[in-house]
Parts: sequence; C-alpha cells; structure tokens
Amino acid sequence: MDNIGLYINPMKDRQGTIKDKAILKIKEYFPKALVHHIKNNYCSYNIPENLEVIIVFGGDGTILGVARDILPKIKAPILGINIGNLGFLTNVDINELDIALKKLKNHQYKVSKRMMLNCEVFNGIEEYKDNALNDIVISRGTLSRIAKFNIYVDGDFYDEFKGDGIIISSPTGSTAYSFSAGGPLIHPSLDTICITPICSHSPNMRPIILPGTSSINIKSDCDMEELYVTIDGQKSIKLFKTYSLNIKKSKVSCNLIQLTDFNYYKVLRKKILNKK
Repeated sequence: MDNIGLYINPMKDRQGTIKDKAILKIKEYFPKALVHHIKNNYCSYNIPENLEVIIVFGGDGTILGVARDILPKIKAPILGINIGNLGFLTNVDINELDIALKKLKNHQYKVSKRMMLNCEVFNGIEEYKDNALNDIVISRGTLSRIAKFNIYVDGDFYDEFKGDGIIISSPTGSTAYSFSAGGPLIHPSLDTICITPICSHSPNMRPIILPGTSSINIKSDCDMEELYVTIDGQKSIKLFKTYSLNIKKSKVSCNLIQLTDFNYYKVLRKKILNKK
C-alpha cells in the first residue's frame, strides 16, 4: 500500500500519543507508504482521493462519523481499531494493532460492504440531507406529548400510529437503537431497511423489514409536539410544524475490513447478546 489514511478520535488522544505510536507502527509494516493524518475538522482539509485504506482509532461512534463525513469523498475501506467501549464495528482492539497491520500487509482480510441510508428533511423552506450508517430516528422532545406519524412506502400509504418516535435502520444499525426498541437483528450483508416504532401506542404497529430499494416517507403534524430527527445518534435537527422526511438507500456504502479470524456470530454473542 502506498497511501494510508489515519483518523484518530481526538477526544481519546488529546496529547497525540496514540497518533505518534500509530504512525510508527504503520511505517514499520508499510515503510514506503505515505501516512495521511486526517484531522478532526476533516471537512476543511484536502484528503487524498487515492487512499487505499483508512485506519480509524476510536469506538463505534467514531466509525459512524467517518462513514458519514469522509466516505462520500473517499471510497477506501475502513480498518477500525477499538479504543472505545463497545467496539462492535471496530472489532480489533488497540493491543492487537501489530496483528492487524501484519494481516493487512499480507492481505489476510475480507471487506464487508455495509449499506447506508440517505435522509432528506424538508422543513418548509429549509432542506437538509445526510447519510447514516446505523439509523435515522424521529423522536419527541422530553416534555412533548405522543406524536402521530404517517408512513408511506414507495408512495403507498403503509400505516398511521401514535408513539414516541420511529427508527429507520440499516442492517448494520439493527444492533443499535432498533434492537433496544424491540427490532430484529439483521445480518449486515443483507440489503434491507427496517422500520421500528418507539413505544407505540398503537398495539398492532410492529417492526417491518423492507427491501433496500424502498423509498420511505414520513409525515406528521407536530404543531403541539416537539420533534427531532437524529442521524446515527450524532446529528440532531429540530422539526418545524409541518415536515416531510424521505429515506432511502444511499449511493454511498461503507466498506469495513474484517480480519480472517473475524467471526460475526461470536462478536454478536459477546458484545450485543452479552453471552460467552
């Protein structure tokens, strides 16, 4: 590899210690490679388009941010090194860095292609667009009453229900908020979109899995309620009185590097289901 990107969650490396060690280690295994340090305000920096891999140090939240903000510009796969808490998406701990770099050098890995979602919010005059790797959530404010939502799929009316909100998740996001709200676990290789209600007051409203080609539109009148749409749990937009939210499969996908000894079901049992 000749061009390697390096992104480190700055909140977990305030002194730059991990960065310095990471660069030395990368140079040890790839002595001829140029290491491009991607800083936290990466949107204002010129990131080379010819990166062959982006090595990301952080937790799952760091991976979500990189997938949203860097991958639309750079198509390189991500090797996640966990220095966070859960580490479900990263799956390689920092104490295994030597093993990971050696396998990366020897091509002992596979690439897991992850579907992402595209979200368009219309707030009257304003319009907001973004991608999500995990989920897009519409939820009420802390002191708001329950809200009424109308859901359309491919232009056809699906259902109306009252509740605290809706989670629209990708297969990768099925292990996140959707899972906590009673949604199904979906293998990340599948091409589907899941709609999961949050605390539904309509007893017959249940999670539904749709084809990845589906276009979802959600509308409601939030005149008396305070509603927000949240992208991957990291970006939040307040919705005005009458809004329209469109969600579909993104043109951008996230490619995660998995080492040859990676076992999805073992990681699922250990980190999501809390079993041995």
